[in-house]
Formats: sequence, structure tokens, C-alpha cells
Amino acid sequence: MTGGAGLPEPPPDGGQTDVGHADVAGGWVPHDIPSAAALLEAVREFLESDVMPVTEGRVRFHARVAANVVAMVARELLLGPGLAAAHEARLEALGVGSDAELAAAIRSGGLDARVDEVRAAVRATVADKLAVANPGYLRSEPDATEVAPDS
Repeated sequence: MTGGAGLPEPPPDGGQTDVGHADVAGGWVPHDIPSAAALLEAVREFLESDVMPVTEGRVRFHARVAANVVAMVARELLLGPGLAAAHEARLEALGVGSDAELAAAIRSGGLDARVDEVRAAVRATVADKLAVANPGYLRSEPDATEVAPDS
């Protein structure tokens, strides 16, 4: 069931959860529902269903851009902590502490013996970024036009 502006109504128990834990709506205690992600989704829906159909040209284009930005921010709120932890784990597995250290190690040849691991880590990072920025660009299998790994 939804409340105003397409937002979910609070659960019968008021959505109470333990401090420091995510609730079922994706929010963080002590914040009540709707969560930040749910609010952003409502704004995106408003822009796409109420603003864009009645505008044209520049205003319609900017409404589409705003809807895309709002969707991206919502995905970052939902996925960001997990993606950040995975990225840190990949860097740690390669023995570096940051993207800058990884780039320096690649430039210096310090990771040449681990090129498959580096390639996998970089690809995973790009996939994580796309999951937030534009998940439509992710595809399950490479196509025939993709450059071969050793090219």
C-alpha cells in the first residue's frame, strides 16, 4: 500500500528497528520512513510522469536529466556502502590502499605479475560504477566487438 506521492505507508508497528540497522524500506534508524531512496524515487516518478509529459524542448530535456540524476543518487544511497566495502577489499587484496596507489603500481610495473587479478579488480570497479551511474550499460556477456584481453 502506498501513501501520498506514491510513497510506502509506514508498517503497523511504526517501522521500529534497532538503532544502527537498516529498516525494510532501506532507511537507517533513527530516520523514519520514507527512506531517502524512497523520497528520491517519488521525485523521479513526479518528474517522469507529471513534468515531462506537459513540457517540451529544453525544460523537458532538463526534467529528464534531473530524473536521471535523482535515480543515480538513489542507487548510490542503496548500493554505495556495499560497493565501497567491495572496492576496499579488492584494493587490499592487491596490496594497495587507494586508487592512486593502484595506478602508481600499474605504471611502475609493480603488479605486472598479477595482471589477471588487476584486470579483474578494475573491471569489477567499473561494473560497480556503472551499477550506480547507468545500470543499463551493464551486460551479462561481452559481444564480438569487445577488444580481446591481450590486445
